[in-house]
Amino acid sequence: MKGLKKLALATAVAAVPFAAQAEMKALDDTSMGNMTGQAGITIELEANVDIGEIAYQDAGFLAISDVTIGGAADPLTGTGGTSGALDDVSLYIDVAGPSGSQDLSGQSVGNKYLVGAATNKQNVTWSNTATTADGSASYESGMPDIQDGDLVIGIRSTSGVPVDFGVSIGAVSLAKSGSEVGKLDEQRRVNGGSSTTLVSDLDMTGLLGPIDIVIQEDTDVMNVNAFFNVQGTLNADFVGTSFDFELHNRRGDDTNGLQVVTPNGTVDTSFAHAQVDIGKTTYVTDYATGSTGEALALNVNNFSGDLDLKDITMGNAPSIGDVYMTDLRLDAKMTVYGH
Repeated sequence: MKGLKKLALATAVAAVPFAAQAEMKALDDTSMGNMTGQAGITIELEANVDIGEIAYQDAGFLAISDVTIGGAADPLTGTGGTSGALDDVSLYIDVAGPSGSQDLSGQSVGNKYLVGAATNKQNVTWSNTATTADGSASYESGMPDIQDGDLVIGIRSTSGVPVDFGVSIGAVSLAKSGSEVGKLDEQRRVNGGSSTTLVSDLDMTGLLGPIDIVIQEDTDVMNVNAFFNVQGTLNADFVGTSFDFELHNRRGDDTNGLQVVTPNGTVDTSFAHAQVDIGKTTYVTDYATGSTGEALALNVNNFSGDLDLKDITMGNAPSIGDVYMTDLRLDAKMTVYGH
């Protein structure tokens, strides 16, 4: 994992042109000997991503076709379908020193960042029933304390308005082992759609709050802490079902709300929350001998919000109605390896 940290930092540095907005100043020889990375690195991002096909091969294939990643048609609400670029994104990259989180170029993490924005900016209001005395949210308890040597990547809005995003996928389908990579979906269509389509016409958009990634210096763990919302529509073709969906946090005992007044209008939204540890673990390869092997560990410390499933239809029949889940909370541990 230390190698991962070095690779992530080197990649980030290599991606920054000489005119990048990194806060740097000249140092004398003594200072240079005692200090590196004076105030971290800032990268501003604008991107459009289009992928014709993603193919996973086991024996046969799982194909993901016509993928687009960009922005939302309505940036203030994160709705209206995928449109334009993913932009207004700033990445703050820091390696903490002896002062821990105080070495992060003034960027607080998670709920503390939202509390600070509401405190310091007249146009921002943030409320969260889960906010604790130190400014963090109660469901962020799995967030590691930032210590000397930890790599911290903060994903923020450049303008202060939540980042709008959009993701669309044409189809997720199955294909036989003899199919041609790069033409899996094309061959499915030529064959009259005879291959099973799991999902089609997935289009989801939303808004991103603060996202923080911490790779710890002394453990094999990467922690991801994210505030976000998403809404969209999809078809689950293989079961003949389609529905609209929305993940937010407006209802129930656990709620939050963000308002940002801008010259173009007011953002009025709420965020679901997710916190995940990603690292390595061991699993038993032979229970008779007790032999073990290494595997990928995905530990979901918290996934919480309200989930709406609307306009649920099956086949060509009229909608059967809507389903609303309030105060949804999930924690789970997963070990992933090949067999």
